[in-house]
Amino acid sequence: MFIGAFVRNSNAQENSFPRITFGAEWSYIATFQSGWHHNFFSPEGYRVDDADNEFIFRSNAEAYLHAGYNISGNWNIALYLGMTGISDLHKAIPASIRGTYYIGDDPSRDRWFTYIDLGSGICLKNPPQEILTGKIGGGYRLSLSRNTKLDFIAALRMTYTHPTIVYEDQIIPMEKVNRNNAYLSAISFGIGLTF
Repeated sequence: MFIGAFVRNSNAQENSFPRITFGAEWSYIATFQSGWHHNFFSPEGYRVDDADNEFIFRSNAEAYLHAGYNISGNWNIALYLGMTGISDLHKAIPASIRGTYYIGDDPSRDRWFTYIDLGSGICLKNPPQEILTGKIGGGYRLSLSRNTKLDFIAALRMTYTHPTIVYEDQIIPMEKVNRNNAYLSAISFGIGLTF
């Protein structure tokens, strides 16, 4: 009798939250650091090697749709797909996998969480090229109902991309580029709704 009650109680807890999740997220992004290394042939034919690092301030926004799966009451893994701005370089379409850990045993209550997010995507420039993104962050989840959650999020974002190289007011074509790397660091603050 005791064992039967324990099994029924465990099953009730296991089924007390939805397994499939989906939702949307919006964030403000403040880029504070930019590093780059460009090596290319100028329009006059000589080689230019330009590498530097600087602290800057650029504002952008990003929006995502996501779909995921609650592995347990504490762990969720989800696919994120969206649109973002990368400093003043270009826009991009990132896709990433996010693993989230929720602190506390009751999914129906408000609680803190932390996450790591890794992915890739394409930058929207001519021609398009790949980007790599990574985030580590956390936030606080308000439980509005059994299925509806409101998240307040903060994160540190790192991006690797290939900006358009402009030299003496001229765009350098890709066939004249030997190296074109840029690394950007940013913080983001956002809000998300999950069902």
